[in-house]
Amino acid sequence: MTAVEVAIVGPADGMTIVGGTAVDLTGRLGKLPDELAGVPLYSRWYSSEFRATDGHFSLNEDALTDPAVAFRADLSVGSQALTLGVSDQPGQDTQAQNQTHHGGVAGGALGPKRCIVHVFRAVPRRPAAGGTLSRASSTLEADGPLHWAEPEYQAVNRLRYRWLFEPDPADGRTAADLGPEPGALAAAVVDGRTIVRYSGPLPGLDLGGYTMRLRVEDLQHPGVSDTAPGVLVVIAA
Repeated sequence: MTAVEVAIVGPADGMTIVGGTAVDLTGRLGKLPDELAGVPLYSRWYSSEFRATDGHFSLNEDALTDPAVAFRADLSVGSQALTLGVSDQPGQDTQAQNQTHHGGVAGGALGPKRCIVHVFRAVPRRPAAGGTLSRASSTLEADGPLHWAEPEYQAVNRLRYRWLFEPDPADGRTAADLGPEPGALAAAVVDGRTIVRYSGPLPGLDLGGYTMRLRVEDLQHPGVSDTAPGVLVVIAA
């Protein structure tokens, strides 16, 4: 097998993406060996947070012929390793992988050329607007990373989920926020999507109406965050 020198130009390792999920992915090929002259090469982008299915592993469904041309990808929420793979096969199934004679990869989660990006996007799922929450025990849910429950994911995770509560109306009652450590949030699959779930008591809130806002922030830089629009909830005993 002939090795192909490949590198990721963008995004840079450590890049943060706030609110949206679209990012332009670009790479480059190094000098090709003489034996690859005239051999067509194909590029594919991969994310560790992509929900792969049988025979569909890459972000781009169709192979790219020039990694230097930006490919706009919609990334899921979460910290994730990006990888650029180049080979002489246009397909992405097992047969194409077995038939590869020339190729190379760049990025991933390890090594000096790693590429890990962090997507902060606040999408609350539970409770719905107008829902009732118990101070003693409540369940809060939001869109979460695919591999949230796995130690390998938590080793690179930069996301913290925080729920903010403000009295509505503003009548002097207590405001508070709930920011559990990542390990206190469970993960589950609901309607085909991964959610993170907090189950437990709420901070010292009074009874009555509150505006609740979900914020997903950077553990290292809390000023980097995405906040969802507020919803009215009712706090009960």
